[in-house]
Amino acid sequence: MITIVGIGPGKREYMTEQAASAVRNARVLLGGSRVLKAIGADSGGRLVELPVDCMADAVVGILQSEARYGDVTLAVSGDPGFYSLARRVVANFGRDGVTLIPGVSCVQLMAARLSKSWAGVSSATLHGRERPDIRSLASKLLASPAFVLLLGEPEKVAEDIGWLCSDECIKSAKAALGWDLGLPGERITEADTLGGIDAEARGGRLALLWLEKKRALPTSFEAEPLGMRGVIPDEWFEREGGVPMTKAFTRAVAISLLSPLDGARILEVGSGTGAMTVELARAAGECGRVACVESSLTALELTRRNVTRAGVAERVGIIEGRVPQTMPGGRYDAAFVGGHGERIEDVLSAVWERLESGGRMLLTSITPQTTSKALEFIGDTTPAAGVWRAHSSRGRRAGNDWLMLGNNPVDLIWGDK
Repeated sequence: MITIVGIGPGKREYMTEQAASAVRNARVLLGGSRVLKAIGADSGGRLVELPVDCMADAVVGILQSEARYGDVTLAVSGDPGFYSLARRVVANFGRDGVTLIPGVSCVQLMAARLSKSWAGVSSATLHGRERPDIRSLASKLLASPAFVLLLGEPEKVAEDIGWLCSDECIKSAKAALGWDLGLPGERITEADTLGGIDAEARGGRLALLWLEKKRALPTSFEAEPLGMRGVIPDEWFEREGGVPMTKAFTRAVAISLLSPLDGARILEVGSGTGAMTVELARAAGECGRVACVESSLTALELTRRNVTRAGVAERVGIIEGRVPQTMPGGRYDAAFVGGHGERIEDVLSAVWERLESGGRMLLTSITPQTTSKALEFIGDTTPAAGVWRAHSSRGRRAGNDWLMLGNNPVDLIWGDK
């Protein structure tokens, strides 16, 4: 059996009792030089130092050799689940052959130092990796409450931050730079923007960057949504953890199924992030209007911000509440149901009553139960009904090539009154 022990930052007081016990009882303990220096004296077994260069490649061969004689313990800094050697080891030896003992990660420490929650925080690493497409990092920043980035070698940190500042969205983000978190030389620098961080002030061996997007994004990132060709990319919208968003492909299909919408009065149930709200308002034009009902206060605020950024706030009325208990007045030429709760039949019935003769109601669903209930209601209500199941993928650059990343299947169900 191979045991991978997360020792946290390397200070004994940050190690769990289970981790300390595994180190003490190790037959043979593998680790990098810094890790063994920090905890090697506590080990009851033989120490094997991993090479500095190509450590991830070398560890598999060394483990295979040592495992022939009995159990092996591998000590890694931080937590085994956060950009460590664990992924490579588990991939080679399988889950049944590896036990992981968690440790304190640098993300946990940074969040604690900043008095922040790390729920929903996205991450990436430049440590020992090639730089990715910088727009992919900007997308993570926009889509998460915070974004953390492990920077490269200490002597390259200033260069890394300079490269990150080449993107205006990232450069304008609120930033905190932490060196050697949890160790005696720990140092944290905060600034209103990443551009204001003193990147030249080196502080240790490992640096972690914590970024939070500004509420108002820089002008250079603000496309003109009203004149933008096609649907607005997902990355354009401000996001919050836990608030759903109708993805670009689904928005494109939904808008086409509801068209024509120029000058239409549109009812939307469940705005989420507000991405579909913006697209409906764009399609409705200057004379059209969108009435939106949303029960989540977080989603309401997010929708308001996104429709304001898109320049369509005057076309949108947002109401806090839950259909059917809360409904705006008037009748509508089209309706989009993106959120419905458990009583979907009641929601669809209330929306259908407000639909003008000749109008269309469209629902999106990602679960078989919702699709079944919606089809039953619409099939019993009107003969002019239809359903599409859409399987889509989105492209992402991978060097000079492209990768296709699959989206969840979505059912689009509609009925005409």
